[in-house]
Amino acid sequence: MADTNRQPIRWVRDNIAVTRGGIPYGIWALDGKPYGMATVADKEQVRASHQELFQSVTGESTILGLVATTPPQQIIDQMLKDVEEPTREWLIECDLTYEALLSLPAGERAYFFIAPLVSYSPKEFWERGKDQAVKLVTNFLGLPENPPSEEIFRSWKTRAQMIEGKIPKAFKPKPAGILALRWITSHLSSRGAQASETYAFKPITDGSQWINANGCIPEPMIDEGDMESIAHEKTAKAKLFKRRFIKVSRNDTDPSYQQFGCLAMTPQAGFVFPGSEFVNHAAGLVEDIDFCIRINSIPAAKAKDRNAKAERNLADQYQQRAGTQGITGGNSEMDKSAQSLMDYVAALNASDREVEVNATIIFAASGPSAERAEADMKELTTFYKSEDWLIDVPFGAQERLFWDFWPASTTSQVASEYTQVTTGYNFSMGIPLTNDSLGMPQGFRVGINITTGRHSTVLMDLAGLAENDVSGAFAAIGELGSGKSVILKTIASMAIDRRAKLVAVDHSDNQEWAALARSLTTANVIDFLEPEYSLDPLRIWESKSERKRQSLSLITMMLGIDSDNAEYGLIDEVLDTLLKREENVNMHELHMFMENGEFAERDKDMAVGLARRLNIFSKLDYASAFFDTSLPPMDFGYQATVFCTHGLSLPSERELFGEGKGAKLDITKRMGRAIYAYLAEVGKKIAYADDSQEVLFLVDEAHHMTRSPEGSETIKTMIKTGRKHKAAVGLGTHSADELGDDDLRALIPQRFCFRTRDKDLAVKNLQWLDKSYATDEYVEALTRNTAPMDSEGKVPMERRGECFYRDPLNRIGKIKVEIPRNPDRAKTVLTSPPKIQRKEEAAV
Repeated sequence: MADTNRQPIRWVRDNIAVTRGGIPYGIWALDGKPYGMATVADKEQVRASHQELFQSVTGESTILGLVATTPPQQIIDQMLKDVEEPTREWLIECDLTYEALLSLPAGERAYFFIAPLVSYSPKEFWERGKDQAVKLVTNFLGLPENPPSEEIFRSWKTRAQMIEGKIPKAFKPKPAGILALRWITSHLSSRGAQASETYAFKPITDGSQWINANGCIPEPMIDEGDMESIAHEKTAKAKLFKRRFIKVSRNDTDPSYQQFGCLAMTPQAGFVFPGSEFVNHAAGLVEDIDFCIRINSIPAAKAKDRNAKAERNLADQYQQRAGTQGITGGNSEMDKSAQSLMDYVAALNASDREVEVNATIIFAASGPSAERAEADMKELTTFYKSEDWLIDVPFGAQERLFWDFWPASTTSQVASEYTQVTTGYNFSMGIPLTNDSLGMPQGFRVGINITTGRHSTVLMDLAGLAENDVSGAFAAIGELGSGKSVILKTIASMAIDRRAKLVAVDHSDNQEWAALARSLTTANVIDFLEPEYSLDPLRIWESKSERKRQSLSLITMMLGIDSDNAEYGLIDEVLDTLLKREENVNMHELHMFMENGEFAERDKDMAVGLARRLNIFSKLDYASAFFDTSLPPMDFGYQATVFCTHGLSLPSERELFGEGKGAKLDITKRMGRAIYAYLAEVGKKIAYADDSQEVLFLVDEAHHMTRSPEGSETIKTMIKTGRKHKAAVGLGTHSADELGDDDLRALIPQRFCFRTRDKDLAVKNLQWLDKSYATDEYVEALTRNTAPMDSEGKVPMERRGECFYRDPLNRIGKIKVEIPRNPDRAKTVLTSPPKIQRKEEAAV
């Protein structure tokens, strides 16, 4: 068949495109598989899926991998989606993000599978010939052309369904119709000149009518070597050899300059997997490189017949040379050919499903100028050459290679000359169909996906997860200074600017979270050493049952009283008595009642003992937030609430669960344990108050809360049920073990793993990220190549914020955290403010 030299598609219906010559093609959109940071076992599974594809769909087919640059405005639309009343701060953040994306646009790859639906039966051949004859007559007479008949469409549709059934489900094949064709052809004819919008698959809604493709698919004009621009020059012919590119023109876009290269030679040492991903290598480059694979897959039985003939030819050559090639090594080239043929036949015999793959791999670079297209192709060819692959840029064949990318085109003679022959198993090592996307389709920008060279935006939408009945919980772990606090602050800043509420527990001496909250919004900061509001459970909880339950829990935990102790029962009775009164009650009154109230004779000594112990606790500086009646009750109406717990001591695991089980805890640790458990309950109250209000409950240095069994249990409950109330929990600490018990750690879907230079700790943290990632490869990556420090202990600016990320869909990749673009927000997120002076210090 002649090479394609113009837009070939005439009719489109459903996912079937018919050429002007009457040849039908089926078209499907495919999903790529995560690969960039997959484990070796997962990579082998991806390779096996590719092998299944090449072995299942025999005959001719084409795979397209097209790079789409996401327009900055599209990302901003995703950041604004479902934000009903954007704050001024959020609009500023979106504007600044837009400006940043103009210089570093995001990109991803779209994949399509195209296969002819022809049958070589005599009847269909005759019908096709008859249709072409009728078409010639109608065109000559100027009559309208009739689309294919219903009968032939049904037979084509049946074949398309059979092919779709053979495509592995791992790639999620979806029939692609006229909208996909318009996107593909628009991209091919304008790439480099303008950014192609990200391909968004849309199901075919109406396949009942044929669509005339003449009016909706572009017909580009191709100028090989852009000869028009130098036609007037006397040296035009001399320059022609160097001009290995084409200029593609359309009436609605600027010219696109494109250059094409074909994979011409593979490594002589053969394929090694992982490592020989000869198509996927291009996906890891920064440059926008498209690829097209023209495939003809032949069942092994047919290939063996052809190879048997080759074996006979080799045997004849050996016989002819016998006695005439006495020089040592005279048959060396024939010996190599014979060995290669033997190896190839053995590979074909390795499986009953094996196939021979005849494939041409074409790469396309593009740009607004020829120089840009050539520069990108040079980067590609240089990279492949370093890996012992050869990409050739053929002279005088650029236009034909352009049409090889076009859906429903005929494979050009040029492409056929670059055909590589191998088995389905070997060809599957090319791994063309990958997608390392991370994050969600909308939300705030939490980072940049740097898993491959195709950087893309990572969005996070905690409220959106809750609305889809998915937990928004997340945690960040890593060594000191690795960036885990920065990402927590970044998420807090973004969420507040999108009108979420924030509850944070701040254990830092410099009250950095209090400073952050105050810089973001009107904040309610409760410093247990200098409280301005009361957290008295008898004053801040609404119902009497809540007041009793929370008071009983706080008091008995402070005093170390178990529920089976008689003292527990007495406190319960006193609370009932106090709560029956009409006037407001408080913890101070409970203390006074224990000292001065009337008790039964059997309870008097017990009440005196409780009063003495309460008296000790009430005088602690940490306890004034509970016993000082001059403080107003805590106001739950603030957008941000921060509890400053600096100075609070907590019991160790041995003290809690070892011999004695907490009976000998000193008073400060007993108080610290009670306060952290209580704060978890207060945070839960704020988070669950309004199911329509997004709430973020953050605990940095989370081991202070998870070390308390009660605090850990409350967090676990919030993670389990928070999605029902639009509440998300965020934790930060150094080790995965400090996040809580196995159940709590397992409940956290989104996981950020920052630099961890200690190898043993890195193994623990990677096991939490995903058990299969605790390998030498990823331990090395986390300890030495994630936000690495230089000889002075500093991390270069361009490497700061790097971490491993597991997103809500359990996809794992590497990201670089993006702090707010607003300079004021960025300063607060990055800076740990100086320690706040005490009032008495400031007065000196």
